[in-house]
Amino acid sequence: MGKEIRATPSLGAKIQDEEQLRPLTNDEAELLRWMFDHGSDDPRTFRSQLENIQAARCCSCGCPSIHLEVAKDVQPGADRGEKVVGDFAGKTAQGELVGILLFQEKGKLTELEVYSMDGLAEGAFGLPDLGSMSVLEWVPSPTNPGFKVPFKSPGSPA
Repeated sequence: MGKEIRATPSLGAKIQDEEQLRPLTNDEAELLRWMFDHGSDDPRTFRSQLENIQAARCCSCGCPSIHLEVAKDVQPGADRGEKVVGDFAGKTAQGELVGILLFQEKGKLTELEVYSMDGLAEGAFGLPDLGSMSVLEWVPSPTNPGFKVPFKSPGSPA
């Protein structure tokens, strides 16, 4: 039997004690591919990290957020000093609006965070439908100076 491996969380994400590193599910892999294909140039530089990537749940609230662990010898993606590689939005099959953030550290993917944007997702909820996905961009708030609000990128699908 192989050695048991536990994920080490980054960016404050805490791996659930019972969770072990595992291969991505098909839905997780498809979501990441969509993000690489439709995001800015930076997310595309991480595409090769899908090969042999491992995942583990990192939240107990019911969201489908996962910690990501890539092979040590994988080609690093673009590291411009920012932790967030991509910022996206979509709707689950139940119509809940969710935000999706993809994080990296030192050129390696570290976390896929999925969170409720409209407050409708309570307890367990799923990944967004790919057909509902859009790339988020942020603009100054018209009503609250000093704040920014997300808007759907005009070039973004969905």
